[in-house]
Amino acid sequence: MPKIILHHYPESPFSEKIRLLLGYKHAGYQAVTVPVIMPKPELLPLTGGYRRTPVLQLGADIYCDTALIARVIDELLPEGTIYPPGNEATVAATARWTDSVFFRSCVSLAFQPQALAENELFQDPAAADAFFRDRAALTGGSSLAMAARTALPLFHNHLGNLDRQLAGSAFLFGNQPTEADFSTYHCCWFVHRNAALAGEFDPYANLRQWMSVMREFGHGEQEAIGGEDALAAAAAVSPRVAEGQSLEALDGLRPGERVEVMPTDYGFDPVKGVLMQSSVEHLSLLREDPQVGTVAVHFPRVGYQVTRAADDG
Repeated sequence: MPKIILHHYPESPFSEKIRLLLGYKHAGYQAVTVPVIMPKPELLPLTGGYRRTPVLQLGADIYCDTALIARVIDELLPEGTIYPPGNEATVAATARWTDSVFFRSCVSLAFQPQALAENELFQDPAAADAFFRDRAALTGGSSLAMAARTALPLFHNHLGNLDRQLAGSAFLFGNQPTEADFSTYHCCWFVHRNAALAGEFDPYANLRQWMSVMREFGHGEQEAIGGEDALAAAAAVSPRVAEGQSLEALDGLRPGERVEVMPTDYGFDPVKGVLMQSSVEHLSLLREDPQVGTVAVHFPRVGYQVTRAADDG
């Protein structure tokens, strides 16, 4: 089995979700620190254009989006599964809502002027300007944030609900964490780590205790490597190609067709390749790159769209 390689950067909230999950699983892994903004010359040869963070690599198999990355890690390290039977629909729905709607409220709070003043990333005006221009390109000119007067009530409404729910159990759905706990933690972490915002959590003792327990999972045994090492790891092996699966009756596409995949919310950078797997859970395509050869790029089905490649007519 190839080593787990995580492409991340320290300030990335979604990377924190995966770092903490790797800690919970007592995992050893290699980590590549990617640039916060474009260009990302040692990541895009692997993903084919996908630029969101984090990305998980297993040899020549590249996994995008934490919804899929979390499942891959849980399959590799099944002890203490974060997908226990009995709450499948509730956990999945909670994690997806948290990673989208609740995350937007957290972004809105974290990017208030008083919060930015406490963020090391934005102490250099030129760097701050480059960051916001990069994120504007990522979101297609729209914004992940909402007005603070809209975000703050939503944020506290959810914190209150979490605090009441955690009064009766160690984790959100019982005595072991699920993906919903890791999604919720990274959103709270993103806000709480800012000194100007940490006080927002003061009224919620149960939530703060839960955060402390989650934090103690740590980040696992992390070995820093360079991006060139990750590229070499992909070039040295072939992807694990499974027998083609198709949802032709639903999406009209068959394995072997040229397709492009991209998110449905933001980051509309299409990844093109040959369709390998198409199921209700995930999408996989094969692509060629001169730096790494053949790689398989994998996406969750939820939150992504797949179409026949435009350059194929």
